[in-house]
Amino acid sequence: MIKQWLTNKYVRMGLAALLVLALGFGGFYYWASHRLDKVVQGKTYQYSSVLDGTQNDKMMYVTFQIGGNRVVVTQSREVALKAASSPEAFQKTYEEQAVEWQYNVTPTSLTLGKKENDELSQWQYNAVFALGDQFTSNSFTYQIARGGQGEVKQKMVFKEIQ
Repeated sequence: MIKQWLTNKYVRMGLAALLVLALGFGGFYYWASHRLDKVVQGKTYQYSSVLDGTQNDKMMYVTFQIGGNRVVVTQSREVALKAASSPEAFQKTYEEQAVEWQYNVTPTSLTLGKKENDELSQWQYNAVFALGDQFTSNSFTYQIARGGQGEVKQKMVFKEIQ
């Protein structure tokens, strides 16, 4: 039965088309899920969460340093954009923060660390999908100084702002 199907040229063409589509979509997914380290440096993102399809109305802004591991984290869009305007403005804005923020980025994950009173808290966004002017993560792990650790199954959306 299978041999009869495979001898039909239309079945073979259909299987070949399915294989090409699968390889194309697989390659695209791999590309978009392994490029985060190429898109964040020097850019400013607005981030928020989506839980059960509902967008959180509390926005935060992050500006990533070019060629370093520092990040400005603020609730003010203006402050975040000012930090992105030049390396000098970034340094000044970074030093004005009440706490020290740093980041580590790999092709597939982003870790934000906050150092306050010699104690480190960190949030790691895993399995990041970067496409266009935004990247998303469907879950993150956290470790809060004197506050515990865990994993949150909640979509985080980082959208680039200009």
